[in-house]
Amino acid sequence: MAVLAAAGLLALGPSTAAWAATISINPGNVPTTAEDHEDHGCDFGGGPFPDKDVWVFVLPGNKGEFVSVTATFGANGSLTIPTDGGAIVDDKGTSKAWITTPAGWTLTAATAEITGEGKSFNLTHTCPASSSPSPSPSKSPSPSPSESESPGPTPTTPGPVPSADTTTGPVVVPSGAPETGGGGGVATTGGMALGIGALTLAGAGALGLVLARRRRRGA
Repeated sequence: MAVLAAAGLLALGPSTAAWAATISINPGNVPTTAEDHEDHGCDFGGGPFPDKDVWVFVLPGNKGEFVSVTATFGANGSLTIPTDGGAIVDDKGTSKAWITTPAGWTLTAATAEITGEGKSFNLTHTCPASSSPSPSPSKSPSPSPSESESPGPTPTTPGPVPSADTTTGPVVVPSGAPETGGGGGVATTGGMALGIGALTLAGAGALGLVLARRRRRGA
């Protein structure tokens, strides 16, 4: 019985050691902020975010898989993947684990429970918080009137048409027509001639009557 129990312990011991081990992060990866880490990428965790950092760890060399990862962020405490968020991804080559934190935290240490024979793991890359959200598309401004089309000439209001002044303005005489010399014209001159002729006839008639009377007296 004792021999069998010892044989069972020997068989179980190596299997248990191969199944689970605790390893630490590569000391050259810490301390660091997500922004200061030399490799950036946003293929895990859905970033970039305006106010969160994403941290991605890898177990290199295909020497096992992550069971859990505990990351320490100085005075902000520790977070364990996947218990406190993030996820372990084993279907993309080497085993990876990722988690998000508020922007600006500093990773100071990390440990991992793994299966396999890995000696340490790495902080492969980070996705730092973006300085601002992506801008939304804006509408194109409407062109101003000077850009869209040139305005036509400003219409001017015509001034009053000057009327002919028959009292003070010059009288335009058609070419070839006799000048009348004033406001009476031909009609006035003719009237004066008729009046003078009538007076002359009247005077001649009166003179004839006087002469006839004298003749009668003398006879």
